[in-house]
Amino acid sequence: MLATTAASVTTSLAVALAAATSLAPAALAQAAAKPASMELMNDMALAAAVNVCELAVESKVPVEQVVLSNAKAITYVVTSRYGSQVANAGTLQPEQIANGAIIQVVGRVRQGCYAKLAGADKKFVDDVITEYSNAVQRN
Repeated sequence: MLATTAASVTTSLAVALAAATSLAPAALAQAAAKPASMELMNDMALAAAVNVCELAVESKVPVEQVVLSNAKAITYVVTSRYGSQVANAGTLQPEQIANGAIIQVVGRVRQGCYAKLAGADKKFVDDVITEYSNAVQRN
């Protein structure tokens, strides 16, 4: 079972991601002026969800661990290749990119392989979705 509560799931992940995805100024300087498209963001989230499902179901790797790894990868691509810019969202902080990636990937995992996940993995998915839903209702 996960020790984290629903209120701290994505916050904890984003803090860990921020520390892991710090980029050198040279990497940011090489970033393209064109923002990452929503289509690209959706494609990366879908590919990440397939990866999460494959590793969680077939290899029994914890969903939280795989989601975090994939969110790091997505955050790195967006920050290094697109200068942290996402279409229709402007320039984002790494934590914002990571949170968005986590939410998108977990949502797709919920639609895809949720029924095949272990109990702790289902709890993680449910906690992330609950926290996101609560945040949307507060705003």
